[in-house]
Amino acid sequence: MATNFIQDGKRIAITAGAEIKSGDLVMAGNLAAVALADIANGAKGTAASEGVWELANKDIAVAIGQGQKVYRVTATGKLTNLSADADYVGIAWAAAAQAATTVRVKINA
Repeated sequence: MATNFIQDGKRIAITAGAEIKSGDLVMAGNLAAVALADIANGAKGTAASEGVWELANKDIAVAIGQGQKVYRVTATGKLTNLSADADYVGIAWAAAAQAATTVRVKINA
């Protein structure tokens, strides 16, 4: 095995800049991750950097189709299929109707 292998990249250590709840979407720079446990403000914790997750805070102004790109609006934290002023999160694993408040996303896909 190569001697420069670090890890499989499925998890990332993060430091919370605010209180984070288990299951919350967090952005580590341009990398989307999901907190695996509650993390207090200023504390270190672990987040998943891959997989399919049902993410809260979907923008109810838009419907998101299966397979569409999903973004997190920088100013509001809302999840949308519009890329303006937003960070890429992943691909919608299933369609989310306009009235839906969650969307299933394969993060970093």
